[in-house]
Amino acid sequence: MTTKNAHSAEDAALGFLYQAQYALVLLWHEADDDAVVYLETLDDVVLVANGDTLLEQLKHSLKAKPPSLTVASLQLWKTLKAWIDVLHALDLSRTWFHLVAVADISKGSPLEALLDDGIDRNDLLDALNEEAERVKQERAEAAIAGKTPLPHAERATACEAFLSLSKEAKGTLLSRARIKPKQPNISKIEDLLAGSLTTVVRSRRAQVARQLVEWWGGQILDLLTKKRKVGVSRFELVTRYMEIVSAIELDQLTSAFATATHPSSYQFDSMIERQISLVGGGSIELRRAVREEWRAREERSRWSRENPARHDIIIKYDDRLVEEWSDRHGDICGGSAEAPDEALKGKGLELLNWSHYTAPKDLEPIAPKIVSPYYVRGTYQVLSVNGNVGWHPNYRKLLGFDE
Repeated sequence: MTTKNAHSAEDAALGFLYQAQYALVLLWHEADDDAVVYLETLDDVVLVANGDTLLEQLKHSLKAKPPSLTVASLQLWKTLKAWIDVLHALDLSRTWFHLVAVADISKGSPLEALLDDGIDRNDLLDALNEEAERVKQERAEAAIAGKTPLPHAERATACEAFLSLSKEAKGTLLSRARIKPKQPNISKIEDLLAGSLTTVVRSRRAQVARQLVEWWGGQILDLLTKKRKVGVSRFELVTRYMEIVSAIELDQLTSAFATATHPSSYQFDSMIERQISLVGGGSIELRRAVREEWRAREERSRWSRENPARHDIIIKYDDRLVEEWSDRHGDICGGSAEAPDEALKGKGLELLNWSHYTAPKDLEPIAPKIVSPYYVRGTYQVLSVNGNVGWHPNYRKLLGFDE
């Protein structure tokens, strides 16, 4: 199905992904290793570097030619309102305001003054005042005439906020503002990052960029869920970059999904739930099993895509996990023929819990850098789908694997 739902959140989701990836590219190109980036604080993206604070308001679009920016553009007035709202919290002598747009500026527009710090902003200030007054006047006339709804509803508050500023405050704000038009949209930004990785051979740049983006996604998630108490620094980004490049050169397995969250639309195999239900497991056991199974499955897929020869490493490690499981499963099967069903379930649940809590500590990792327990936990769930492992002593018979 390709028809877009009028209430779809697709544009909002893409806009947020754009914020995250734009922040990555912004930080990558920053020279200050102590630079730190934040999302959704004072602005969409905030960069603190060399004592300056850069507020980046992003306006994304997937259109091949989005409408050009003018002094009447809704995107412009929403941006001005966002900046006006935080003026009180800023040291304007060390703050810059950036409107980042996929769209271009309309030719001859007073907004062109924001392309160069050296251009006088007085004409732009006059044009903004005139536009804000026009919006205010037309709304007042419509109200007197009893018209509803009043015109310019989406810009009204922003225009009022701008008009309420003193002339000095308006001038200061515009003197610290810049526009960055014709920026690449979300479909191009990862390629832009790859193209900037000039210390990596060309054939590897896309791979490194993809791994950086995957790692970055985890950092942004932690930032937004407050698991991180501070923003992401360029030092962290460069360190991760060096680790990825080193691992690729040595063809080492690295982790990209240890803390990733599976999409809400993920459809897990029903056999996972059947295996867990067979031993009396409930929603808690299922939830964690699905989470780890998705992480392991995505990791295995990524490793194989990057280098098909790694498939042998993955399969050999699967065999190692099955061997360790087999010894324990054999123990609980011994003498179980006469045991009551509840006893069998209990033994199976213990084995399921072993695969989650103890196995990652008992078993050597698949590679030196894969130290998080997610891979062992998730791979056991992957193996359970085809019956290579199971939890109940009689799972193969009860779930039809021996038919």
